Amino acid sequence: MKLRPELMPPTLDEASVARLAVLAAEIDGGDPLQTREQLATFNREAMTAYEFIDFQGIYGAQEHITWVRRVLAVPHQRHVADVTRSELIEMARRVMDSDGPEHDIGFWLDMLAINIPDERISDLIFWPDDYFGHETDGQALTPEQLIDVALAGRAIAP
Repeated sequence: MKLRPELMPPTLDEASVARLAVLAAEIDGGDPLQTREQLATFNREAMTAYEFIDFQGIYGAQEHITWVRRVLAVPHQRHVADVTRSELIEMARRVMDSDGPEHDIGFWLDMLAINIPDERISDLIFWPDDYFGHETDGQALTPEQLIDVALAGRAIAP
């Protein structure tokens, strides 16, 4: 299913992404006093207000370029009042199937969290045993089942 533009990760300027990734790599693990200029440049170009500590440990978790893409996508993540069940299912499917680059999957996971009233949507997707509080015998939920559980008690368009 094709998702409408407001449910898709933004198209980013690749030169800007690359430049910001280099800055992030210099700051990550760098000296706070020696990377002040890089931090100021990153915040100015990315229109963020990150502090030195926000960059520490990026490399251990993900590539700097992926982190930058996620940072730049944040302003595009928002509640979509008329999101449909079908669209939520498609985003859930993409997350569950790892259908796309890591930053796109992160975008859809964040969009699900914003657009579904269940603050534990990530647990439901990745750790259903924890979500339900009991063993699920390895039974994987379908995207449809996952969205139905997450939306229980909330009316939404089909």
